[in-house]
Amino acid sequence: MSRQPISLRPLEATELEAFIRLTIAGYADDRAAAVNARAEDTQRNARNQVEALLPQGLATPDHHLYTVVEGDAAVGHLWLAVTDVDGFRSVVVYDIQLREDARGRGVGRRVMDLAEDVARGLGARDLELHVFAHNTRARRLYETLGYQTTSLCMRKTIEPS
Repeated sequence: MSRQPISLRPLEATELEAFIRLTIAGYADDRAAAVNARAEDTQRNARNQVEALLPQGLATPDHHLYTVVEGDAAVGHLWLAVTDVDGFRSVVVYDIQLREDARGRGVGRRVMDLAEDVARGLGARDLELHVFAHNTRARRLYETLGYQTTSLCMRKTIEPS
């Protein structure tokens, strides 16, 4: 367990480029592993998605980007977005990344608690997220925090005839 306090602070403009780079790399790597795709294709896909979701960077409405701080040290980031698509307000966790040395010590659990606090403050009924099936560590964490599976994407690779 982390002995230092864990907090969120708004991502600063000077951190945005590194945040985008890490977000793209993390999503692309997970997607490549999940669908057996080429890294350059998943990198392009990830970049396109991030650019579409954050067209105004930090000023993009309804998107909240944070630096995860342990004590005085930045150890990761969190990206939340507000949505009202189902007749009620939800907050979606688009990305959470922690440095390797911040993992396995309760930091992720605390960040997710803080994400709930932010979501409540934004008037959300639900906090949602996507997790790749191969990420068993994250899936276990989310399940212990009370997250429920709401849909499953399934894929079968077919051989050409």
